[in-house]
Amino acid sequence: MAIRDHVLPLLRVHGALEVQRDTVRLIELRMPPWMFHHWTPFNDLNPGEASSPGYRHAIERQRTQSNLPYGLDIWHGERMLRLLWADDGSLDVVSFVRGKWEDDVLTL
Repeated sequence: MAIRDHVLPLLRVHGALEVQRDTVRLIELRMPPWMFHHWTPFNDLNPGEASSPGYRHAIERQRTQSNLPYGLDIWHGERMLRLLWADDGSLDVVSFVRGKWEDDVLTL
């Protein structure tokens, strides 16, 4: 979580919006040899799409799996970390490779 909390402000300031469709917005930051991907569930509504919170909650309830809508990938030649999380504090470390990169990323 310390790595995530350090990298997200960098992405917000220096990242570029790469994809925004359906229910996902992807922001990417490339700082060779690093590459960061951060996705969120937020997007602009399509013309004519209902904008009410009730509509959005109804769509979320249709999903059968627990939803961890935020994600972060950190690449350093290969993917070193993939995290998924939700607003309620749920967190899933999908993949994690230990190494020197852990200290290096915290110095960016």
